[in-house]
Amino acid sequence: MIRLSRYRYFSYRIVWTNDAMELARSCPAWVGAAGPHGVMPFANVLSIPAINSFVGRKFKGATASVLKRVPFLRLLYLFGCVDVSSKTLTKTLKEGYCVGLVSDGIAGIFKCSKNEETLYLANRKSLAKFCLKNGCPLIPAFSVGNSEAFSLWFDSFGILEWLSRKAQTAVFVFWGRFFLPIPRRVNITLLFGSPIMVERKEHPTQEDIDELHNRLLAATKTMYDAHKHKVGKGHKELKII
Repeated sequence: MIRLSRYRYFSYRIVWTNDAMELARSCPAWVGAAGPHGVMPFANVLSIPAINSFVGRKFKGATASVLKRVPFLRLLYLFGCVDVSSKTLTKTLKEGYCVGLVSDGIAGIFKCSKNEETLYLANRKSLAKFCLKNGCPLIPAFSVGNSEAFSLWFDSFGILEWLSRKAQTAVFVFWGRFFLPIPRRVNITLLFGSPIMVERKEHPTQEDIDELHNRLLAATKTMYDAHKHKVGKGHKELKII
């Protein structure tokens, strides 16, 4: 466990078991898949300096392409972010950087639940395909607490979700401290799993993709269940949808 005391606003830590960290430090450049997105992926932004400083790997976060055109949010690129496009991710890995991305993406916002942790990943298999085509290890991760920084509302008819998909950016109502757009001061824990080693296949079959994707889902669920009581979330189940 690493506690980052310099993170003044959020309490942030990285938790792993056995030799997961040693393997992450020694294996080829990897892709980390960490959810949930929540209203804003604060946990993933915080992980960029944390992994660079304490895991000992050159690391960048991957963001949606549309953020380059949003005046305030494009400042994330100053924190070490790159575009999430396949071309950019491949280039970044070849330069020796590990890359982390929000595995459920913006769509995951509309699957949030107050009573359980949700991860919108069951049928999102593009990451598994990317790792197979590039032969890069895949690290399962989960950011406990990120979904509690804000509360949110969206309609049950799916209209705001449809608008978000069309605009390629999230459209919904949210609030935090004092019912303002200020995040709550929550404890955020990055659960860090062991790398899943991947054999490069230029033309992976659907069976190859399904097999790697299912390994990612199973590893994420096992990791969450192993740590949830220790991080104060024993009452919350992880639901992968």
